[in-house]
Amino acid sequence: MIQEKVKEIVVLGGGFGGVYSLIRLEKALRHVKNIRITLISNENFFLYTPMLHEVATGGIETRHIAYPIRKLLRKNRRFDFRLCHVRRVDLKNHRVFVNSGSLEYDYLVLALGSTTNMSSLPGKSENVFTLKNLLDGVQIRNHIIRMFENADCETDPKRKKQLLTFVVVGPGYTGVQLVADMRIFVMNYLLKKYPKIDPALVRVMLIGDKGHILSGRDRKLAEASAKMLGKLGVEIRLNTQITRLWEHGMELNHMEMEPTETVIWAAGIVANPVVGALEAEKDEIGRVKVDEYLRVPGYQGVYALGDNAHFEDPVTGSVLPPRAHYAVRQPKIIAANIMADIKGTSPKRYRYQDAAELVSLGPRNAAMNLYGIHLSGVIARFIWLAGYLAIMMGLYNRTRVLLDWILALIFDRDSTLLDVKR
Repeated sequence: MIQEKVKEIVVLGGGFGGVYSLIRLEKALRHVKNIRITLISNENFFLYTPMLHEVATGGIETRHIAYPIRKLLRKNRRFDFRLCHVRRVDLKNHRVFVNSGSLEYDYLVLALGSTTNMSSLPGKSENVFTLKNLLDGVQIRNHIIRMFENADCETDPKRKKQLLTFVVVGPGYTGVQLVADMRIFVMNYLLKKYPKIDPALVRVMLIGDKGHILSGRDRKLAEASAKMLGKLGVEIRLNTQITRLWEHGMELNHMEMEPTETVIWAAGIVANPVVGALEAEKDEIGRVKVDEYLRVPGYQGVYALGDNAHFEDPVTGSVLPPRAHYAVRQPKIIAANIMADIKGTSPKRYRYQDAAELVSLGPRNAAMNLYGIHLSGVIARFIWLAGYLAIMMGLYNRTRVLLDWILALIFDRDSTLLDVKR
């Protein structure tokens, strides 16, 4: 008797798209024989990226937004996990190359996420940071605290002002949420510990090259967010570009010099380089174009989602934004379509449903657009918390994050300076 060949399903990436694809696939195919599901990630944990800005500002402990992938095995799920770096993907020959060898696949899910777009960075500096992983969050927090420690010992007012000027470049979701929390962190928490520092010397700036923040999002949401940032004391500089950057400052619009030791670059994303190198048709930031079934046209059994997929809404023609809530929903369609292909039934179309737009603006404030209803303040912040806690992995992590929020409001934020080398 000839044994039927095992069908290999390989999921690349341990973020929202990858982990939720793994869970959906395992559930859908649990009773199907001769199926092997393998998740490949360069980290052994699922990182809850929407809360990285709170790690960077002492509001949440680092490990509380990291969920070990192997913990999913305790629920009797049937999959393999490999801690590897993906080097490249050969779509024609159905093979994935990693640092420890290669794997063949029958079905492939591209969920490798994105990286910060550094192409327009006009110079080099040791004081430029990004916010994409846990180490980034720890380094930003350490750097902010170190600037206060250095400023506390400095006698030159100009040098103090330079040390205490914090700049975020890129007024998208990441930049807006980070700059709001950063302003609260330095003004409400750190200054209390450094009585010799004049609060008037502390500046927190948000720089964007367009005429408004949160470009491409609901305009009322953007206006409400800008108003709340202004109330916090954030300096918003629009229609502004950093035209030169060096170790101790930056040049704006080829004419204005701003001394600073801190620049956090959040000016857009590009798809993971492995995805950007694929032979499939891609958009300007490297995402592969997918059809209404989230399949990559021309390549049998290959699917993409989240930051790796360029999906156009058939009604409006707009491209699906790279947000966590979409990466959580799309795996349901991918799992159903892989099951349909195995069984020989018709696939399901992915129907784009606009999610609520929510922007966190500190521990007590947020702005929201929920199907045309606009809210801001404490209620919007509560909805933000509930919405993001709902898609967080693990009761333990949800509980710890909730406790972090409560304890930070009652007591203080963490201002420990950890010696982590970059």
